[in-house]
Amino acid sequence: MKGVYILACLVALGFVTWVAVLIVNGIRGRRARKLREKKSEGERDQLNRSTRVAAALAGATLLLGLGACSSVADPDAVGLFYEKGTSDGYKFLKCVDPGGTGPATTDFLGDEDELIQLPTSLRTWTIDGTFVNGAWVPAPGADSGDEIVVSAKPEENQPSGVQVRVATKTSFNLNTFCGSDGGVARQFWEKVGRRYYVVDPVNWWRNMLNAELVPTQKTIIRDVIRGYNADQFIANVNNVQAEAQKLIAERLAVEFNRVAGGNFFCGPSFDRAKSECPALELLVIGAEYADPGIQAARNEKVKAIELAAAKLETAKGEAAALVAEAQGKRDAAAAIASLYNSPGWVQLQMQIMQLEAVKACGANPNCHMFVGNSGAQIFSTR
Repeated sequence: MKGVYILACLVALGFVTWVAVLIVNGIRGRRARKLREKKSEGERDQLNRSTRVAAALAGATLLLGLGACSSVADPDAVGLFYEKGTSDGYKFLKCVDPGGTGPATTDFLGDEDELIQLPTSLRTWTIDGTFVNGAWVPAPGADSGDEIVVSAKPEENQPSGVQVRVATKTSFNLNTFCGSDGGVARQFWEKVGRRYYVVDPVNWWRNMLNAELVPTQKTIIRDVIRGYNADQFIANVNNVQAEAQKLIAERLAVEFNRVAGGNFFCGPSFDRAKSECPALELLVIGAEYADPGIQAARNEKVKAIELAAAKLETAKGEAAALVAEAQGKRDAAAAIASLYNSPGWVQLQMQIMQLEAVKACGANPNCHMFVGNSGAQIFSTR
């Protein structure tokens, strides 16, 4: 089959070349006839320029004919070139770098030959869903709507944990490391990819991830999140979600590749020029109680706690005011008691009382005041 296709390409190229020669000769003949009728140098230059343009067009046509018998990989894909047919079987030839042409010029892509293109760009897979009219459906932009419900770690003295619904986004690169023998890229295609491609050449990539990635991911997520308290995980107390993400990604990288049969799926930092395969990355993009009633109860509980805390703060403020008032009264009483025990204060009070008596006597016309040698005051109203 490959030989027949090569022969057909050569015949086509011969025909294109013949047409190009006819075009050039026709143009030159017409121009030559006109030149015999014209004598100016300018017209001769115009003939030469026209001839060169015709030759360039013929050459471009020839190159296009050659390009039609070659293959090109997409800019974000690595190509795997395979021979197929009754005589060739299914034989790997070489890898084609992103944006590169196929094998050597003589290795044309026949009717039954294949150029398999594997993505080199970053891939993501989002698992998320929502309820629409009572039915669980994939969320907008999600790759799959699988409902991941996990029984979290039981609270103290409880037989089972609260159920948590989780949504995730996984980021990864296909390992397209491709040596002279096809490397990991060829292994992936022949072990995994081709099985799904022969069933559905259009949707084989999505079908492969749904069958290989999603079940493995769901199992690991359940195992990891069972180790966390539901309230803490949903509220992301002490950044526990980041801790869980790392554990899930590490286990997923190992288990996913084990299920697939090779080190095929790597993290976002993967470099296809190197054989290293960093771990996948996973983000928890949503976490909620599976039972809406539990969320409502938690909301009421939080509300009650906040109201109680507010009342406690109010009571503390009122108690502090009463304590301050009592402290002030106590301090005042202590100050008065201290004055009563002061001789100077007692003497002052006696003088104030004598002054008041003198004022009262002075206001009474019948009052007479006598002062003794000791300074004592004697009052008489006779």
